[in-house]
Amino acid sequence: MQLDAYLKRIEYSQPLEPDRSTLDGLVKAQLRTIPFENLDQQMGVDVSTAVDRAYEKVVLRQSGGWCFELNGLFGWVLREIGFEVAVLAGHVGPDKPQPGETGDHMLLHVDCDGPLLVDVGFGGGPYQPVPLRPGTFSQPPYTISISNEGDGWYKYSELADGNESNYWFTLDKVETSHFETANRQLQSDPNSPFRRTLTAQRRVRNKHVVLRGLVKRTIDEAGTREVRLSSEQALVDCLKNDFNLDIPQIATCWPALIRRHEELFGT
Repeated sequence: MQLDAYLKRIEYSQPLEPDRSTLDGLVKAQLRTIPFENLDQQMGVDVSTAVDRAYEKVVLRQSGGWCFELNGLFGWVLREIGFEVAVLAGHVGPDKPQPGETGDHMLLHVDCDGPLLVDVGFGGGPYQPVPLRPGTFSQPPYTISISNEGDGWYKYSELADGNESNYWFTLDKVETSHFETANRQLQSDPNSPFRRTLTAQRRVRNKHVVLRGLVKRTIDEAGTREVRLSSEQALVDCLKNDFNLDIPQIATCWPALIRRHEELFGT
């Protein structure tokens, strides 16, 4: 794996130092150029937590990925530059995890002028590092908060235009192998959201573009705008133009997307 190839992939040419300026710049560049997406899972292609596999997919094949790939790769990049990085396990959803429940979301703890939460694999809410302490932070169009829920648990929340997403985490460091169970389950269980619904997400400045199934949403400070895709070619074009994903074979998923949309919303 080559750091220069990654930097070319994210179009980043600034000096590299293990400081806050570099960290902020890398986070924004990765989110701008590398989308969160589950296209492999939709097409039945195996997805690995291994960093070298993520590098091959994201850097060499110019694809995106999900949290295990994107945060895993970004952690490797930061360590190569000299940052102090730890992997943490998150549990996505509004409710506190049950004892013994395995984390289903990877995030990063980076020490840089204090402890920071860094997450380039949650779809696009945190556009820059978030202080790893209880508080509320503005990252338009999102309001981001971290709350101390007791017993070592913290809750991350992001809110925009009335819609909220959450995950729970502790400060206990884990290895990448911690996520093997979740990685297998989320791409094999037919009830997994990553199997049931295609998604691609990209964060550019104060805008978050989200494709779920047939509906593309653009979220910014003016609110949320929706467009429904009308054909498999519209899907291919949307992924290419809005998410920098040139994957024409995704058109084979169109019949399944139509069926899923009709199950949820009718014809």
